[in-house]
Amino acid sequence: MKTKELLTIEFRYTTCEYDVDKYHTKIITIGIYDTIEEAIKEGNKAIDILSEKFQVRADDKFSLKYILTFPKRLVTNTCYPTKGIQYFAKITRLDFSDLSETMNKIFEETSKKA
Repeated sequence: MKTKELLTIEFRYTTCEYDVDKYHTKIITIGIYDTIEEAIKEGNKAIDILSEKFQVRADDKFSLKYILTFPKRLVTNTCYPTKGIQYFAKITRLDFSDLSETMNKIFEETSKKA
């Protein structure tokens, strides 16, 4: 199985005051990286760019070791949106594998329950 790391930023916002219950989304892909370290480095560069328009706290950064030594894969401003705009910067692991092989493994694993 081959893995990559996908770095995206999702923006959520409303376009007018009377329609605050409906929001729009815009998701952009920053890049696909071979390692989590590369994705974190580039993700933190993107956070620096976001800080030009958004409030960004010092701990609003991706990191390799966060809770229980797992990487911090999500950075967001949901607690303090700027002009009602929220962003979600996210690193997602992409797993590339053979479909037939994956199905066989899943069926093997579920048959062990019985």
